[in-house]
Amino acid sequence: MLTSAGFAIIAFIVYWGIVEILRRRGVLEKYNVTAYGPILLIRTKKGLNLLEKISKPKRFWKVYANIGLPAVFAGMVFMFALILVADYIMITNPPQPSELTSPRAALLLPGVNPFIPVIWGTIGLIVTLIVHEFSHAILCRVEGVKVKALGVILALIPIGGFAEPDEKELLDKEKTSASSRVRIFSAGVISNFIVAFVAFTLFFHLIGAVTPSVVAFNDTGNFEGKVLEINGYKVTTSEEVRKALGNGSTATLKLEKDGEVKVLEIPNVMGVKITGLYREDNKTFPAELAGIKAGMLIVRIDNTTIKDYTDFQKKMGETRPGQKITVYVYDNGSIRSFNITLAGKDAKGFLGVYVQTFDSIDGINLLYSSAFLKEIRSIPEHMKSVQGWLYLIAMPFRFQGFTGDYEILFSAPPWLFWILNTLYWVGWINFYVGLFNCLPALPLDGGRVFHEVFSRILVRRYGERGEEISMQVVKLFAFIVFFSILLSIAIPNIEGLI
Repeated sequence: MLTSAGFAIIAFIVYWGIVEILRRRGVLEKYNVTAYGPILLIRTKKGLNLLEKISKPKRFWKVYANIGLPAVFAGMVFMFALILVADYIMITNPPQPSELTSPRAALLLPGVNPFIPVIWGTIGLIVTLIVHEFSHAILCRVEGVKVKALGVILALIPIGGFAEPDEKELLDKEKTSASSRVRIFSAGVISNFIVAFVAFTLFFHLIGAVTPSVVAFNDTGNFEGKVLEINGYKVTTSEEVRKALGNGSTATLKLEKDGEVKVLEIPNVMGVKITGLYREDNKTFPAELAGIKAGMLIVRIDNTTIKDYTDFQKKMGETRPGQKITVYVYDNGSIRSFNITLAGKDAKGFLGVYVQTFDSIDGINLLYSSAFLKEIRSIPEHMKSVQGWLYLIAMPFRFQGFTGDYEILFSAPPWLFWILNTLYWVGWINFYVGLFNCLPALPLDGGRVFHEVFSRILVRRYGERGEEISMQVVKLFAFIVFFSILLSIAIPNIEGLI
Protein backbone atom coordinates (compact mmCIF):
# COMPACT_ATOMS: atom_id res chain seq x y z
CA MET A 1 0.00 0.00 0.00
CA LEU A 2 1.37 3.38 -1.00
CA THR A 3 2.20 5.91 1.69
CA SER A 4 1.35 9.61 1.43
CA ALA A 5 4.97 10.22 0.40
CA GLY A 6 4.58 7.63 -2.37
CA PHE A 7 1.45 9.32 -3.70
CA ALA A 8 3.24 12.69 -3.59
CA ILE A 9 6.15 11.31 -5.63
CA ILE A 10 3.81 9.79 -8.23
CA ALA A 11 1.80 13.03 -8.46
CA PHE A 12 5.01 15.02 -8.95
CA ILE A 13 6.26 12.68 -11.71
CA VAL A 14 2.89 12.89 -13.52
CA TYR A 15 2.93 16.69 -13.16
CA TRP A 16 6.48 16.90 -14.53
CA GLY A 17 5.50 14.72 -17.51
CA ILE A 18 2.57 17.03 -18.32
CA VAL A 19 4.86 20.07 -18.07
CA GLU A 20 7.32 18.49 -20.54
CA ILE A 21 4.55 17.66 -23.03
CA LEU A 22 3.14 21.21 -22.88
CA ARG A 23 6.63 22.72 -23.21
CA ARG A 24 7.51 20.69 -26.30
CA ARG A 25 4.19 21.56 -27.97
CA GLY A 26 4.79 25.27 -27.37
CA VAL A 27 1.71 25.68 -25.18
CA LEU A 28 3.68 27.13 -22.25
CA GLU A 29 5.43 29.71 -24.43
CA LYS A 30 2.08 30.76 -25.89
CA TYR A 31 0.84 31.72 -22.41
CA ASN A 32 4.14 33.36 -21.39
CA VAL A 33 5.10 30.52 -19.05
CA THR A 34 8.73 29.38 -18.73
CA ALA A 35 9.71 25.89 -17.55
CA TYR A 36 12.99 25.08 -15.82
CA GLY A 37 12.63 21.34 -15.43
CA PRO A 38 9.56 20.84 -13.20
CA ILE A 39 9.56 24.48 -12.04
CA LEU A 40 7.17 26.83 -13.83
CA LEU A 41 7.43 30.62 -13.94
CA ILE A 42 3.90 31.85 -14.65
CA ARG A 43 3.94 35.54 -15.61
CA THR A 44 1.13 38.07 -15.46
CA LYS A 45 0.66 41.81 -15.99
CA LYS A 46 -1.91 41.88 -13.20
CA GLY A 47 -0.65 43.60 -10.10
CA LEU A 48 1.60 46.04 -11.96
CA ASN A 49 -0.84 48.90 -11.32
CA LEU A 50 -0.82 48.06 -7.61
CA LEU A 51 2.99 48.00 -7.75
CA GLU A 52 2.96 51.52 -9.21
CA LYS A 53 0.75 52.77 -6.37
CA ILE A 54 2.89 51.15 -3.66
CA SER A 55 6.09 52.60 -5.11
CA LYS A 56 4.76 56.19 -5.34
CA PRO A 57 6.31 57.47 -2.08
CA LYS A 58 9.74 57.28 -3.73
CA ARG A 59 11.53 59.28 -1.07
CA PHE A 60 10.27 56.91 1.65
CA TRP A 61 11.49 53.81 -0.20
CA LYS A 62 14.91 55.32 -0.90
CA VAL A 63 15.35 56.22 2.78
CA TYR A 64 14.09 52.72 3.67
CA ALA A 65 16.76 51.10 1.48
CA ASN A 66 19.55 53.46 2.58
CA ILE A 67 18.85 52.84 6.29
CA GLY A 68 18.85 49.08 5.71
CA LEU A 69 22.17 49.00 3.84
CA PRO A 70 24.37 48.72 6.99
CA ALA A 71 22.46 45.57 7.95
CA VAL A 72 23.24 44.08 4.52
CA PHE A 73 26.97 44.75 4.87
CA ALA A 74 26.98 43.50 8.49
CA GLY A 75 25.27 40.32 7.31
CA MET A 76 27.80 40.03 4.48
CA VAL A 77 30.80 40.14 6.83
CA PHE A 78 29.13 37.88 9.42
CA MET A 79 28.11 35.16 6.94
CA PHE A 80 31.39 35.11 5.03
CA ALA A 81 33.35 34.84 8.29
CA LEU A 82 30.98 32.06 9.39
CA ILE A 83 31.62 30.19 6.13
CA LEU A 84 35.41 30.38 6.64
CA VAL A 85 35.20 29.26 10.28
CA ALA A 86 32.91 26.38 9.30
CA ASP A 87 35.41 25.30 6.61
CA TYR A 88 38.24 25.26 9.16
CA ILE A 89 36.20 23.19 11.61
CA MET A 90 35.03 20.86 8.83
CA ILE A 91 38.62 20.16 7.72
CA THR A 92 40.33 19.97 11.13
CA ASN A 93 37.54 18.22 13.04
CA PRO A 94 35.10 16.56 10.60
CA PRO A 95 31.70 15.80 12.15
CA GLN A 96 30.22 12.31 12.11
CA PRO A 97 27.43 11.51 9.63
CA SER A 98 24.04 12.42 11.08
CA GLU A 99 20.68 13.85 10.10
CA LEU A 100 22.18 17.28 10.76
CA THR A 101 24.97 16.74 8.19
CA SER A 102 22.86 14.88 5.61
CA PRO A 103 22.52 16.38 2.10
CA ARG A 104 18.80 16.94 2.75
CA ALA A 105 19.60 19.26 5.66
CA ALA A 106 21.45 21.60 3.27
CA LEU A 107 18.25 22.30 1.32
CA LEU A 108 15.75 24.88 2.56
CA LEU A 109 12.82 22.83 1.27
CA PRO A 110 9.95 21.92 3.61
CA GLY A 111 9.47 18.17 3.82
CA VAL A 112 12.87 17.52 2.21
CA ASN A 113 14.89 19.18 4.96
CA PRO A 114 14.28 16.87 7.97
CA PHE A 115 14.09 19.85 10.35
CA ILE A 116 11.53 21.95 8.43
CA PRO A 117 7.88 20.81 8.69
CA VAL A 118 5.89 20.76 5.45
CA ILE A 119 2.96 23.03 6.33
CA TRP A 120 4.68 25.70 8.43
CA GLY A 121 7.84 25.61 6.34
CA THR A 122 5.86 26.08 3.13
CA ILE A 123 3.99 29.07 4.61
CA GLY A 124 7.28 30.60 5.76
CA LEU A 125 9.00 29.98 2.42
CA ILE A 126 6.16 31.45 0.33
CA VAL A 127 5.99 34.59 2.51
CA THR A 128 9.78 34.94 2.34
CA LEU A 129 9.97 34.67 -1.45
CA ILE A 130 7.06 37.05 -2.05
CA VAL A 131 8.48 39.64 0.36
CA HIS A 132 11.95 39.33 -1.19
CA GLU A 133 10.96 39.54 -4.85
CA PHE A 134 8.29 42.23 -4.50
CA SER A 135 10.72 44.42 -2.56
CA HIS A 136 13.07 44.27 -5.54
CA ALA A 137 10.14 45.20 -7.80
CA ILE A 138 9.10 48.19 -5.67
CA LEU A 139 12.64 49.59 -5.64
CA CYS A 140 12.90 49.03 -9.40
CA ARG A 141 9.94 51.30 -9.96
CA VAL A 142 11.24 53.81 -7.40
CA GLU A 143 14.51 54.00 -9.34
CA GLY A 144 12.76 54.20 -12.72
CA VAL A 145 13.44 50.64 -13.90
CA LYS A 146 10.56 48.94 -15.71
CA VAL A 147 9.06 45.75 -14.24
CA LYS A 148 7.91 43.60 -17.16
CA ALA A 149 5.80 41.14 -15.20
CA LEU A 150 4.93 39.67 -11.83
CA GLY A 151 4.49 35.98 -11.39
CA VAL A 152 4.12 32.78 -9.44
CA ILE A 153 6.73 30.02 -9.12
CA LEU A 154 5.03 26.63 -9.37
CA ALA A 155 6.43 23.18 -8.64
CA LEU A 156 3.17 21.20 -8.52
CA ILE A 157 2.22 23.62 -5.74
CA PRO A 158 2.97 27.37 -5.53
CA ILE A 159 6.36 27.85 -3.84
CA GLY A 160 6.79 31.60 -4.21
CA GLY A 161 6.49 34.71 -6.32
CA PHE A 162 8.84 36.75 -8.48
CA ALA A 163 9.18 40.08 -10.20
CA GLU A 164 10.81 40.38 -13.63
CA PRO A 165 12.62 43.69 -14.13
CA ASP A 166 13.89 44.93 -17.47
CA GLU A 167 17.52 43.80 -17.20
CA LYS A 168 18.70 46.17 -19.94
CA GLU A 169 17.36 49.19 -18.05
CA LEU A 170 18.65 47.84 -14.74
CA LEU A 171 22.21 47.38 -16.02
CA ASP A 172 22.25 50.51 -18.21
CA LYS A 173 24.74 52.80 -16.44
CA GLU A 174 23.41 55.82 -18.30
CA LYS A 175 19.85 55.26 -17.06
CA THR A 176 20.40 53.63 -13.67
CA SER A 177 23.11 54.83 -11.27
CA ALA A 178 25.24 52.50 -9.15
CA SER A 179 23.51 53.81 -6.00
CA SER A 180 20.13 52.96 -7.49
CA ARG A 181 21.25 49.43 -8.34
CA VAL A 182 22.63 48.94 -4.82
CA ARG A 183 19.26 49.95 -3.36
CA ILE A 184 17.41 47.64 -5.76
CA PHE A 185 19.69 44.65 -5.04
CA SER A 186 19.54 45.25 -1.27
CA ALA A 187 15.77 45.67 -1.02
CA GLY A 188 14.93 41.97 -0.82
CA VAL A 189 17.37 41.27 2.00
CA ILE A 190 16.32 44.37 3.96
CA SER A 191 12.64 43.42 3.74
CA ASN A 192 13.40 39.84 4.79
CA PHE A 193 15.18 41.16 7.88
CA ILE A 194 12.29 43.49 8.75
CA VAL A 195 9.67 40.74 8.35
CA ALA A 196 11.83 38.42 10.47
CA PHE A 197 12.14 41.09 13.17
CA VAL A 198 8.37 41.69 13.27
CA ALA A 199 7.53 37.96 13.25
CA PHE A 200 10.05 37.12 15.99
CA THR A 201 8.93 40.10 18.10
CA LEU A 202 5.34 38.83 18.00
CA PHE A 203 6.49 35.23 18.56
CA PHE A 204 8.51 36.02 21.70
CA HIS A 205 5.68 38.19 23.01
CA LEU A 206 2.96 35.55 22.51
CA ILE A 207 5.10 32.67 23.77
CA GLY A 208 4.55 34.11 27.25
CA ALA A 209 1.00 32.68 27.08
CA VAL A 210 2.32 29.10 26.69
CA THR A 211 2.34 27.04 29.89
CA PRO A 212 5.04 24.41 30.51
CA SER A 213 4.02 20.87 31.44
CA VAL A 214 5.38 17.76 33.10
CA VAL A 215 5.08 14.84 30.68
CA ALA A 216 5.13 11.18 31.70
CA PHE A 217 6.60 8.28 29.69
CA ASN A 218 6.93 4.65 30.66
CA ASP A 219 10.09 2.54 30.45
CA THR A 220 9.37 1.52 26.86
CA GLY A 221 9.20 5.18 25.80
CA ASN A 222 5.43 5.28 25.31
CA PHE A 223 3.62 8.49 26.19
CA GLU A 224 1.53 8.09 29.35
CA GLY A 225 0.14 11.63 29.41
CA LYS A 226 0.59 15.13 30.76
CA VAL A 227 0.89 15.22 34.52
CA LEU A 228 -1.91 17.45 35.78
CA GLU A 229 -1.40 16.76 39.48
CA ILE A 230 0.75 14.72 41.86
CA ASN A 231 -0.87 13.94 45.21
CA GLY A 232 -3.42 16.68 44.54
CA TYR A 233 -0.84 19.40 43.70
CA LYS A 234 -0.43 20.99 40.27
CA VAL A 235 3.15 20.64 39.02
CA THR A 236 5.20 22.18 36.19
CA THR A 237 8.79 22.01 37.51
CA SER A 238 11.04 19.41 39.17
CA GLU A 239 10.98 21.42 42.40
CA GLU A 240 7.18 21.31 42.46
CA VAL A 241 7.25 17.56 41.76
CA ARG A 242 9.57 16.92 44.71
CA LYS A 243 7.42 19.05 46.99
CA ALA A 244 4.24 17.28 45.86
CA LEU A 245 5.76 13.83 46.40
CA GLY A 246 6.69 14.61 50.00
CA ASN A 247 7.65 11.65 52.17
CA GLY A 248 4.65 9.41 51.54
CA SER A 249 4.98 5.80 50.47
CA THR A 250 2.84 6.20 47.32
CA ALA A 251 2.49 8.78 44.57
CA THR A 252 -0.88 9.50 42.95
CA LEU A 253 -0.47 10.91 39.43
CA LYS A 254 -3.37 12.50 37.59
CA LEU A 255 -2.61 12.23 33.86
CA GLU A 256 -4.32 13.62 30.74
CA LYS A 257 -3.97 11.95 27.34
CA ASP A 258 -6.07 12.57 24.22
CA GLY A 259 -8.65 14.45 26.26
CA GLU A 260 -9.09 11.64 28.78
CA VAL A 261 -7.98 11.83 32.41
CA LYS A 262 -6.67 8.82 34.34
CA VAL A 263 -5.23 8.35 37.82
CA LEU A 264 -2.08 6.29 38.37
CA GLU A 265 -0.92 5.19 41.82
CA ILE A 266 2.70 4.04 42.10
CA PRO A 267 5.31 3.63 44.84
CA ASN A 268 6.88 6.96 45.79
CA VAL A 269 10.43 6.00 44.84
CA MET A 270 12.41 8.64 42.96
CA GLY A 271 15.93 8.16 41.67
CA VAL A 272 18.24 7.84 38.67
CA LYS A 273 17.50 5.01 36.26
CA ILE A 274 20.36 2.84 34.97
CA THR A 275 19.95 2.41 31.22
CA GLY A 276 23.07 0.36 30.53
CA LEU A 277 26.41 -0.91 31.79
CA TYR A 278 29.72 0.45 30.53
CA ARG A 279 32.19 -1.89 28.87
CA GLU A 280 35.50 -1.28 27.15
CA ASP A 281 37.37 -3.97 25.17
CA ASN A 282 35.16 -6.61 26.85
CA LYS A 283 36.38 -5.40 30.23
CA THR A 284 33.72 -5.21 32.95
CA PHE A 285 33.52 -2.36 35.47
CA PRO A 286 32.53 -2.09 39.16
CA ALA A 287 28.74 -1.86 38.76
CA GLU A 288 28.49 -4.94 36.56
CA LEU A 289 30.96 -6.85 38.72
CA ALA A 290 28.81 -6.13 41.78
CA GLY A 291 25.65 -7.42 40.06
CA ILE A 292 23.92 -4.15 39.22
CA LYS A 293 21.71 -4.39 36.11
CA ALA A 294 20.07 -2.02 33.65
CA GLY A 295 16.60 -0.93 34.70
CA MET A 296 17.47 -0.52 38.37
CA LEU A 297 16.86 2.83 40.06
CA ILE A 298 19.72 4.36 42.08
CA VAL A 299 18.10 5.99 45.13
CA ARG A 300 21.10 6.48 47.45
CA ILE A 301 24.91 6.40 47.49
CA ASP A 302 26.31 6.01 51.00
CA ASN A 303 24.35 8.55 53.05
CA THR A 304 23.44 10.78 50.10
CA THR A 305 19.90 10.58 48.73
CA ILE A 306 19.82 10.50 44.92
CA LYS A 307 16.66 12.06 43.55
CA ASP A 308 17.82 13.06 40.07
CA TYR A 309 20.74 13.19 37.64
CA THR A 310 22.14 16.34 39.26
CA ASP A 311 22.35 14.58 42.64
CA PHE A 312 24.06 11.58 41.01
CA GLN A 313 26.54 13.70 39.07
CA LYS A 314 27.43 15.79 42.13
CA LYS A 315 27.96 12.74 44.35
CA MET A 316 30.11 10.87 41.82
CA GLY A 317 32.15 14.04 41.28
CA GLU A 318 33.20 13.87 44.95
CA THR A 319 34.53 10.29 44.69
CA ARG A 320 38.04 9.03 43.90
CA PRO A 321 39.43 5.88 42.19
CA GLY A 322 39.63 2.96 44.62
CA GLN A 323 37.06 4.47 46.99
CA LYS A 324 34.56 2.03 48.51
CA ILE A 325 30.91 3.09 48.35
CA THR A 326 27.53 1.52 48.97
CA VAL A 327 24.98 1.95 46.20
CA TYR A 328 21.29 1.51 47.06
CA VAL A 329 18.94 0.65 44.22
CA TYR A 330 15.21 0.11 43.88
CA ASP A 331 14.50 -3.13 42.02
CA ASN A 332 11.17 -4.92 41.63
CA GLY A 333 9.55 -3.31 44.65
CA SER A 334 12.44 -3.58 47.09
CA ILE A 335 15.62 -1.72 48.03
CA ARG A 336 18.91 -3.56 47.47
CA SER A 337 22.42 -2.48 48.40
CA PHE A 338 25.74 -3.14 46.63
CA ASN A 339 29.21 -2.60 48.10
CA ILE A 340 31.45 -1.34 45.30
CA THR A 341 35.10 -0.32 44.90
CA LEU A 342 35.22 2.39 42.25
CA ALA A 343 37.48 2.24 39.21
CA GLY A 344 39.56 5.21 38.04
CA LYS A 345 38.54 7.59 35.28
CA ASP A 346 39.75 11.21 34.93
CA ALA A 347 40.94 11.31 38.58
CA LYS A 348 37.37 10.64 39.76
CA GLY A 349 35.64 7.48 40.82
CA PHE A 350 34.00 5.52 38.01
CA LEU A 351 30.98 3.31 38.62
CA GLY A 352 30.52 2.03 35.08
CA VAL A 353 26.85 2.80 34.37
CA TYR A 354 24.85 4.74 31.82
CA VAL A 355 22.02 6.67 33.45
CA GLN A 356 19.15 8.73 32.08
CA THR A 357 19.19 12.46 32.70
CA PHE A 358 15.48 12.91 33.45
CA ASP A 359 13.58 12.08 36.65
CA SER A 360 12.05 8.69 37.26
CA ILE A 361 9.41 7.55 39.76
CA ASP A 362 9.21 3.75 39.84
CA GLY A 363 9.29 3.28 36.07
CA ILE A 364 7.45 6.49 35.16
CA ASN A 365 9.88 8.91 33.56
CA LEU A 366 9.20 12.64 33.75
CA LEU A 367 10.17 15.32 31.24
CA TYR A 368 9.97 18.99 32.20
CA SER A 369 9.34 21.56 29.48
CA SER A 370 9.77 24.54 31.83
CA ALA A 371 13.56 24.65 31.40
CA PHE A 372 13.29 24.43 27.61
CA LEU A 373 10.58 27.10 27.49
CA LYS A 374 12.78 29.34 29.62
CA GLU A 375 15.64 28.78 27.15
CA ILE A 376 13.47 29.78 24.17
CA ARG A 377 12.11 32.87 25.95
CA SER A 378 15.63 34.02 26.83
CA ILE A 379 16.85 34.17 23.20
CA PRO A 380 16.18 37.93 22.74
CA GLU A 381 18.42 38.64 25.76
CA HIS A 382 21.36 36.91 24.05
CA MET A 383 21.14 38.73 20.71
CA LYS A 384 23.83 41.18 21.83
CA SER A 385 26.44 38.43 21.39
CA VAL A 386 27.68 36.41 18.40
CA GLN A 387 26.63 33.23 20.24
CA GLY A 388 23.06 34.51 20.31
CA TRP A 389 22.99 35.02 16.55
CA LEU A 390 24.53 31.57 15.98
CA TYR A 391 21.89 30.03 18.24
CA LEU A 392 19.14 31.73 16.25
CA ILE A 393 20.59 30.48 12.94
CA ALA A 394 20.73 26.89 14.25
CA MET A 395 17.44 27.11 16.19
CA PRO A 396 15.39 24.68 13.99
CA PHE A 397 17.93 21.92 14.66
CA ARG A 398 16.79 22.07 18.30
CA PHE A 399 13.21 23.34 18.05
CA GLN A 400 10.84 22.82 15.11
CA GLY A 401 7.91 24.74 16.55
CA PHE A 402 4.98 23.58 18.64
CA THR A 403 4.26 20.46 16.57
CA GLY A 404 4.43 16.72 17.16
CA ASP A 405 6.38 15.78 20.27
CA TYR A 406 6.98 19.44 21.10
CA GLU A 407 3.26 20.22 21.26
CA ILE A 408 2.57 17.64 23.98
CA LEU A 409 5.26 19.24 26.15
CA PHE A 410 3.26 22.46 26.51
CA SER A 411 -0.26 23.67 27.22
CA ALA A 412 -2.02 26.36 25.17
CA PRO A 413 -5.13 26.76 22.96
CA PRO A 414 -4.68 25.12 19.52
CA TRP A 415 -5.14 28.49 17.78
CA LEU A 416 -2.19 29.92 19.73
CA PHE A 417 0.07 27.06 18.63
CA TRP A 418 -1.03 27.73 15.02
CA ILE A 419 -0.14 31.43 15.28
CA LEU A 420 3.17 30.71 17.04
CA ASN A 421 4.21 28.13 14.44
CA THR A 422 3.37 30.53 11.60
CA LEU A 423 5.31 33.40 13.21
CA TYR A 424 8.25 31.15 14.08
CA TRP A 425 8.77 29.79 10.58
CA VAL A 426 7.98 33.07 8.79
CA GLY A 427 10.52 34.74 11.08
CA TRP A 428 13.25 32.11 10.83
CA ILE A 429 13.09 31.51 7.06
CA ASN A 430 13.04 35.26 6.33
CA PHE A 431 16.02 35.68 8.68
CA TYR A 432 17.99 32.79 7.18
CA VAL A 433 17.22 33.64 3.52
CA GLY A 434 18.13 37.26 4.21
CA LEU A 435 21.46 36.28 5.76
CA PHE A 436 22.28 33.77 3.03
CA ASN A 437 21.56 36.35 0.33
CA CYS A 438 23.99 38.74 2.04
CA LEU A 439 26.92 36.54 1.01
CA PRO A 440 29.22 38.36 -1.46
CA ALA A 441 28.78 35.72 -4.16
CA LEU A 442 27.00 35.94 -7.50
CA PRO A 443 24.15 35.39 -8.29
CA LEU A 444 23.13 36.26 -4.71
CA ASP A 445 22.04 39.81 -3.88
CA GLY A 446 25.07 40.27 -1.64
CA GLY A 447 27.36 39.48 -4.57
CA ARG A 448 25.70 42.09 -6.76
CA VAL A 449 25.79 44.72 -3.99
CA PHE A 450 29.45 43.95 -3.26
CA HIS A 451 30.35 44.17 -6.95
CA GLU A 452 28.64 47.56 -7.38
CA VAL A 453 30.33 49.07 -4.31
CA PHE A 454 33.75 47.46 -4.77
CA SER A 455 33.95 48.28 -8.49
CA ARG A 456 33.20 51.95 -7.76
CA ILE A 457 36.13 52.03 -5.35
CA LEU A 458 38.48 50.28 -7.82
CA VAL A 459 37.40 52.30 -10.85
CA ARG A 460 38.63 55.49 -9.17
CA ARG A 461 42.13 54.02 -9.12
CA TYR A 462 42.29 51.57 -12.01
CA GLY A 463 39.71 52.98 -14.42
CA GLU A 464 37.60 50.51 -16.42
CA ARG A 465 39.90 47.66 -15.36
CA GLY A 466 38.64 48.16 -11.80
CA GLU A 467 35.23 46.75 -12.71
CA GLU A 468 36.83 43.63 -14.17
CA ILE A 469 38.95 43.14 -11.02
CA SER A 470 35.82 43.51 -8.88
CA MET A 471 33.99 40.87 -10.94
CA GLN A 472 36.90 38.43 -10.56
CA VAL A 473 36.90 38.94 -6.78
CA VAL A 474 33.14 38.30 -6.60
CA LYS A 475 33.55 35.14 -8.70
CA LEU A 476 36.29 33.99 -6.31
CA PHE A 477 33.97 34.59 -3.36
CA ALA A 478 31.23 32.67 -5.18
CA PHE A 479 33.59 29.72 -5.65
CA ILE A 480 34.53 29.77 -1.96
CA VAL A 481 30.89 29.95 -0.82
CA PHE A 482 29.49 27.21 -3.05
CA PHE A 483 32.56 25.00 -2.64
CA SER A 484 32.12 25.37 1.14
CA ILE A 485 28.51 24.23 0.85
CA LEU A 486 29.61 21.14 -1.11
CA LEU A 487 32.39 20.57 1.45
CA SER A 488 29.90 20.65 4.34
CA ILE A 489 27.85 17.96 2.58
CA ALA A 490 30.68 15.79 1.28
CA ILE A 491 33.07 15.54 4.26
CA PRO A 492 30.64 14.08 6.84
CA ASN A 493 29.18 11.71 4.22
CA ILE A 494 32.39 10.83 2.34
CA GLU A 495 32.27 7.15 3.30
CA GLY A 496 28.72 6.81 2.06
CA LEU A 497 29.61 8.53 -1.23
CA ILE A 498 32.57 6.27 -2.07
